[in-house]
Amino acid sequence: MYKLQICNALTQEILRVKTYKKPDLILSLIESGIKGQECFLFDEQCRTFKGVYVSHTSFIEEGTIVYKVLFKVRLSEIQARIAK
Repeated sequence: MYKLQICNALTQEILRVKTYKKPDLILSLIESGIKGQECFLFDEQCRTFKGVYVSHTSFIEEGTIVYKVLFKVRLSEIQARIAK
């Protein structure tokens, strides 16, 4: 299993945690950020943020590889509606 932690680089707050069976989507997000693409991110309250990649780390926690990705975030002017 793989876990993604999306974090605010300025406050270190974890905005969202999501678990995946494969790392493909996580690695794609990191790659997009490294290339300088602005990312649209969602927190646990389903608010939409625009994020600029800062850095990432990975570590193993209880047998799960955790990717902690730091973004400089700001609340997006457009809030996406997310089906729950």
